[in-house]
Amino acid sequence: MEQGAKASQARLVRRAGEVWSHLKSRALAGEPEPASEAGARKPAALVYGVEERPPTQVIWLSALQQVAISSIYMIYPLILAHQAGLGTHQIINLLQLGCIALGIAALLQALPRGPVGSRLLAPSSFTGIYFASSLVAVKAGGMPLVWGMTIFAGIMEIAFSLVWKRLRALVPPETAGLVVFFIGSIIALAACRMLADGPAGGATSAEWIITGIIVALMVTINVWSRSGVAIYCVVIGMVAGYLASLWSGLITRAHLQPLLELPLMSVPSVSGISWAFEWSMVLPFAITALAAAMSATAVLTAVQRLTDADWVRPEMSSIGRGVLGDGIATAFSGLLGAYGLTLSNANAGVMAATGVASRRIAFAIAAILAVIALQPRLLGILTLMPKPVMAAAMLFTSAFIMISGIQIITTRVLDSRRTLVIGMGISTFFGVTVYPSAFSGAPHWAQPIVTTPLVLATLVALALNLVFRIGIKKRVTMTIDAQSPALRDVTAFIERCAGVWGARRDVTNRVEFAVQQSLEAIIAYCDAKGPIEIELSFDEFVIGADITYDGKSMEFPTEAPGKEELFESEQGYPRLAGFLIRQHTDRRLQIKGGVRLLFDH
Repeated sequence: MEQGAKASQARLVRRAGEVWSHLKSRALAGEPEPASEAGARKPAALVYGVEERPPTQVIWLSALQQVAISSIYMIYPLILAHQAGLGTHQIINLLQLGCIALGIAALLQALPRGPVGSRLLAPSSFTGIYFASSLVAVKAGGMPLVWGMTIFAGIMEIAFSLVWKRLRALVPPETAGLVVFFIGSIIALAACRMLADGPAGGATSAEWIITGIIVALMVTINVWSRSGVAIYCVVIGMVAGYLASLWSGLITRAHLQPLLELPLMSVPSVSGISWAFEWSMVLPFAITALAAAMSATAVLTAVQRLTDADWVRPEMSSIGRGVLGDGIATAFSGLLGAYGLTLSNANAGVMAATGVASRRIAFAIAAILAVIALQPRLLGILTLMPKPVMAAAMLFTSAFIMISGIQIITTRVLDSRRTLVIGMGISTFFGVTVYPSAFSGAPHWAQPIVTTPLVLATLVALALNLVFRIGIKKRVTMTIDAQSPALRDVTAFIERCAGVWGARRDVTNRVEFAVQQSLEAIIAYCDAKGPIEIELSFDEFVIGADITYDGKSMEFPTEAPGKEELFESEQGYPRLAGFLIRQHTDRRLQIKGGVRLLFDH
């Protein structure tokens, strides 16, 4: 007992000197207290935060850059339109209506108040998530069935949003991060496939060279530019790609001639829009809506992390409003006769690359899209976007998206269960991607599910997460001997529990410190007798640590002991221990025979 107390006291002496030196240096330097967690603090990597107002030229150029990235993904409705046998004027009209839908979607997310929208810069784009289901629908019933089922998917996403906060446990952050990683991978793979495949075979040497030059230009500007030019790296690279394509002959007069036959300005028509519904398409589009909701969650999680230096967990109220806005925008897109959309990971990648995250840019995006919707010739130019330009922009932004997903995954302590969820999800995703014919024998109704890597991998991750929750105890106990405490075993015990629960690493570190500090103080100054029991509990929102023992009660002062009290009074070290514990916990409660430490999660 005496030996353990002396060891604990020695550790407290060392920490006392460290704490006193820290407090003294802060006082001399006039250092302010840490910022409150109530407000988002702008990360150093951001040039303009969410609520900041950039200069006018930055707003419009950044908006143009975001629109340019979104335009890449017009390839999905273009492919569907060709599959449906639509003519050039019909295709242009479809893209005009799509621009209106994208503008509405951007506005919904940036609304400063109300029940709809994440209140972030989170533009939408047409998405590959809807492509497989829509391709089946267009073959079964043409564009009317695509539009009708898109409305249905939007309604389903709206329904998901109403209970999304309650479903948080079913969609843990590592799963959301996994979806972010998948989408980044999809973008990168699509870029490579774009260069490798085509009606005339793979890309020519000129196309490969132009792609490499564009990527190199974007990287150079982003990494080594010493001015504000870095925030425009993507749009500069794309403009350079168009010029290089004109110079090399990838875009010729023959390509441009049909554009001259289009009117300078026209209002898109909805006269030819109709909607159809098919019960056999309900399940594929419901799963697609779930994947879209998860994708939106992942995007908003990534944006929250990018825009808040103190980010520790997804803010579910903002995400719920964002998913609701995404569902409304999708239903509106189908109603207009456009294609399925969702919050764009590529645009989030642009935000990460440029450091511009002001939500005011969303209003400029909507204005630009409204102008483009009236300009059929301009949309025609977008339809001529060369493969090197599309591929380069996709490759560049995908890097930021994939790493953002990995960073979200690694915010949690991962045990073998969660490692398997992530690993099996990744294996499924790349397995279906590499061998798409593996499930060719599946029933017709299941084809949109099993042949879509993102949907199938997401379902596998969700299913495994549900299965692995079986047997997880939310309350676990261990006992140590006050006379010969094995504090390393306590740390290992906390680590095991944190891994099983998927606890955040930062919270786990606080739990370990506070429990260790408490045990040392109890042994050294509270005259603990007999065993000390530690009970950890977790309910997705709070980690609790109940420490019960036979001895004196602990004190948790609001101020650190002064120098004289610390080194001359017998109460100095116990008060220091209590002060340190207070700093690392969110709440502390005296319970019968001990203390309860609570940590917000």
